[in-house]
Amino acid sequence: MNREKPASVLVVDDDRTIRHLIRNNLEDKDTRVAEADTGFECIRRLHEEQVDLVVLDLNLPDFNGWSILSLLRLTAHLHHMPVIIVSVEPPDAALMRQLKPDDYIQKPFDTRDLVLRVRKVIDSRDTENPVIMTPPYGATGNVQSKTH
Repeated sequence: MNREKPASVLVVDDDRTIRHLIRNNLEDKDTRVAEADTGFECIRRLHEEQVDLVVLDLNLPDFNGWSILSLLRLTAHLHHMPVIIVSVEPPDAALMRQLKPDDYIQKPFDTRDLVLRVRKVIDSRDTENPVIMTPPYGATGNVQSKTH
């Protein structure tokens, strides 16, 4: 990846081992990795931090990953957020068509394949001007665009 600054990936999975496995394989000079173990933490981080891509598990303790993806797709300033689903569940064709995740990787996965697919999605997106919503979520409708 040829970027002026590292890409930022949010890994959302309730399994600490999976989060660390993904972090250890993605984190280098070109990728910064943050972690969330619940859907609530994912949403909070998306509103407080600059994120270029979300790696999202479907089975979280508080939210179904499809619900989180649906919320992102319905939120005006987050609807283009790249999302790669990583789950033990086989893909649901109807939800895939409706919510359009950028990729779907079934567990168990090959870490080299995951890294390649994450980088492919990041490289294919315009991530030079990510949008950060002003908390509280949706209360004011104010949006800040981080400039470089």
